[in-house]
Amino acid sequence: MFPIALLVSALAKNPDLAASAVQTATKPGAVDVAKMQGSLVDLSKGILKCYHHTANFQQTDIVGSPWDRAWQYGAERSAVLRIRFTGLTSARYEMVVAVMAKGDAVRSAVISENSPVHHSGKCELEDWQSAHRE
Repeated sequence: MFPIALLVSALAKNPDLAASAVQTATKPGAVDVAKMQGSLVDLSKGILKCYHHTANFQQTDIVGSPWDRAWQYGAERSAVLRIRFTGLTSARYEMVVAVMAKGDAVRSAVISENSPVHHSGKCELEDWQSAHRE
């Protein structure tokens, strides 16, 4: 059997399998803000894992700084990052994310992405996260 035929056969036998796979793929990853402060790569990996916890990081670039909408979030500093990654099928994708800082806290906002699996809206970085959590 071809791989697509196997997939169709499995879904026919277990229709809840697709819903379960989508829930797993869109579940947010855990965030460690202190670890993310180590380098641009650590920061980008943390952001990627939060939004797409099954993704594999490839590379990151600073697209610009500051982000022109950072004031709407009350940010003191900001930058726009392009994060390139692969998905479960090894296809290549990228997301453009604004990362913002205020004091020792960080947050992010997805500007765009081309992944067919939408990023998790439950990512902790959608709100301010401090490196020194109480």
